[in-house]
Amino acid sequence: MKDDSRITKKPTMMRPLFDIGPLREDLGNGALILTPNNRLASKIRQAWGFSQHSCALHWSAPEVYALEQWIHEQWLRCCDAGFIEAAAGSGLSTAMELFLWEQVVAEDRERPATVLPANFARLVSNSYANIQNYLVPDTRLQQEAPLLWRWISHFREKLRQHSLITSADKVKILQRAYSCGILPPVPTITLCGFDNLHPLHRELLEGISNNLTFTETEPVQPQPQQVALYDEQAELTAAADWAVAHYLAAPEARIGILVPELPKLRNKIARLLRTRLQPGYGAPGQLRASAPFNLSAGIPLAETPLIASALLLLTLNRAELPLTDFCRMLNAPFWSGLSPEPRAKAELLLRKQGRVSLRSSEFRHLVSEVEKITGSAMSQQLSQMDVQRRALPATAGFSAWLTLFQQQLTTLGWPGERTLDSEEYQQRQHWLDMLEQYRSLDQLNCKVNLNEALQQLQQLAYGTIFQAETPDSSIQVLGFLEGAGLHFDHLWIMGLDNRRWPQPTALNPLLPVGLQREFGMSRTDPGRERELAERQLANLMKAAPKVILSYSQFDGDQQLQPTNLIAGVAKIEPDKLPRKTGQVTDFVTLEPVSCEFAPPLDTAKEAVRGGTRILKNQASCPFNAFAIHRLGAEQPREPSIGLNAGDRGSLIHECLRQLWQHLENQQQLLALPEPELASLIESTVNTALKPWQMRRADLFGKAFTRIEQQRLAGLLKQWLTVEKQRPPFSVAALEKHENTQFCGLPLHLVIDRIDQLADGQTVIIDYKTGKAATSQWLGDRPEDLQLPLYLLCSETPASAICFALINPSEPLFTGYSEADGLLPGVAPPKGKKNELESWQALMDHWQQAAVTLVDEFKAGYAAVSFHGDYAKRYQTELEPLNRVAERQQLFADEDEV
Repeated sequence: MKDDSRITKKPTMMRPLFDIGPLREDLGNGALILTPNNRLASKIRQAWGFSQHSCALHWSAPEVYALEQWIHEQWLRCCDAGFIEAAAGSGLSTAMELFLWEQVVAEDRERPATVLPANFARLVSNSYANIQNYLVPDTRLQQEAPLLWRWISHFREKLRQHSLITSADKVKILQRAYSCGILPPVPTITLCGFDNLHPLHRELLEGISNNLTFTETEPVQPQPQQVALYDEQAELTAAADWAVAHYLAAPEARIGILVPELPKLRNKIARLLRTRLQPGYGAPGQLRASAPFNLSAGIPLAETPLIASALLLLTLNRAELPLTDFCRMLNAPFWSGLSPEPRAKAELLLRKQGRVSLRSSEFRHLVSEVEKITGSAMSQQLSQMDVQRRALPATAGFSAWLTLFQQQLTTLGWPGERTLDSEEYQQRQHWLDMLEQYRSLDQLNCKVNLNEALQQLQQLAYGTIFQAETPDSSIQVLGFLEGAGLHFDHLWIMGLDNRRWPQPTALNPLLPVGLQREFGMSRTDPGRERELAERQLANLMKAAPKVILSYSQFDGDQQLQPTNLIAGVAKIEPDKLPRKTGQVTDFVTLEPVSCEFAPPLDTAKEAVRGGTRILKNQASCPFNAFAIHRLGAEQPREPSIGLNAGDRGSLIHECLRQLWQHLENQQQLLALPEPELASLIESTVNTALKPWQMRRADLFGKAFTRIEQQRLAGLLKQWLTVEKQRPPFSVAALEKHENTQFCGLPLHLVIDRIDQLADGQTVIIDYKTGKAATSQWLGDRPEDLQLPLYLLCSETPASAICFALINPSEPLFTGYSEADGLLPGVAPPKGKKNELESWQALMDHWQQAAVTLVDEFKAGYAAVSFHGDYAKRYQTELEPLNRVAERQQLFADEDEV
């Protein structure tokens, strides 16, 4: 049955988000309307068209602009008019500005040692913008901020060299153009949505118009209510439920949610609204549809899936990358090459390396190994990409690097074979526009190496904000600045706690505090911030007849209080808020199916691997054993810096194998003089490390190799001291591999060592470099039957089994034996705690426990039940399969009922 659970409503005519009433007369008289952002300008034009549509067939486009857009348009008019000052320089792009500032800081030999150019470029850029916007005289900077003034002087010199001008320079050019009559004065200018106007802009506008006014919102009698929610997540959830409830009641209504720090919370609020309005959005096979809500906050272009994949693929130009980056590449759908199954195999090969980072050449080799089986062409594409890179010199201009990057992406088949959807198409168009800005860096006439070129491309992509164009929607999610000047039927304002309202001061570290406060720079004076917060909140509460003001009571362990700006607002309990009611889908009665048993194991048709681990996992959690050993669920080991515990254990095993191959028995060990034993240990360690030095040349440098040699030699010397204290023995077998069956279950056993004592008795030994205890062999479902199984399946009866604990803290033998005195610290069971009373009783217990576990596994018993904590602690990667968290929640809900 097709599941179409999206909420759908018939199209309805929604009124504009802006109330045109206060501006109707000004717009009718042709006044210039300026706004702080493009969103508000767009909403005013939309509202004007809506109002004119009912009374006229055609009308002139209103003069409505965002302030920065209008300044740029007027500067272009000056250029077209031949104004020499305007034509003397071209506009400075954001990418060029940051690049120049980074150069300025890097070239300053007197800068403090802690100042890193890449980290300071944006801070210095913002500082200079503040200085220009607040009209700070150069003389004050020379006297009070000498470091910043030195950088500014150098920056201005670079601007002159390259004939570039900043946005503030355009304003000064416009001032002179209007005073010279190049541009005619503007009779009326109306400012809409401004809470604050920089002195630089105020000076310009007051100089070109005799009638500069701020529009006032028409009086509304708001009915605000404040509500306290437990934390931020509860606040977001309540706001989403409230908005959907109003939408379902009146789809044509205008509903607003104002969210502080919206870019940070964007994904959370989007997910909450989608799950309520489009429950089936993430289901397989669902077509991607526009969200039935609008989000004003964009995201960095570099974080959009399509562009993130392009930037990631280009990092293959670097010699070495983190393992996670290679895995992300293999899972990215926006390039051609391997099909899903070979990609998964390639990722598994990568993860089995267990390394934090790999060279790009190693990645190409691993892909080629997979292709020997699958027969695809990805390795050829990767090799061609490398050939293209090596064709360029070490340094080149930005256009040359851009040409290379585009060639390489084409070689790799980016953006993929399938047709892009609307949002992905928009992302690609933004990318192409951004590349033109990147190309403009060539105006700076400098050459950079590949890493610098790639870094600039990444920085530009992160600094470019992508906002998808979507149809107008009833629900609008906005930041506080974007919400200024708009009008809603219902409005929810979040985050009104005492930490954020008023905003705390944020002083510029490059400017003296007194200077910042003297010139009225934003977020420098607590009193001024309070006045601004009061004015902003008063204007926002006029934006709708019904307003909800909310705040969180807790941020983690920190308790929060509401801002005192809403102290007199009536309170409402969360359960009194409107909420979405009813279901959006019709549910059918589901038939319960028992999943306790899987199909029985047929060893003739189904190969099972895992050896004694099968019983270990069956004892701990039957379902996990089924998933691992019959479904093939496998968790590659986590990459580690250096050697992980498994690697260190393997090295000790190999060293001991080689040592006892040479020594053969205790007699020869005791006969060796200490210098010769030390020499034998040294040569054994060196031999054991050679394959690792070849395989992990990135890790085994001189220093690390020396440390590892010392570690291994110390452990071996310490352990051989323990071996010397035993009764006489000889080594009968090392690393013995044995294929056998236990109750019809094929098993492959690897026994570390079998010793033969002087009286002919045998001892089975298993090396452990970590912790191990004999308690693992006891109980109804023993946690680990590895050694007991060796004993039960051995062709020759053994008189003892034990762990050889080889660790620096306490090297010893621990286990059970048939009689006393066979090994130090190893004795027959004494009947204490869970022990049995004799060696034979213990063997019978192991036989019965192993038979029970093998019979369960063969019968397909796969219940999600945990015995002990091994599976819960060490097999958490299987939780998406065994769904233990959902089961626990289900049982908890049933208990509450």
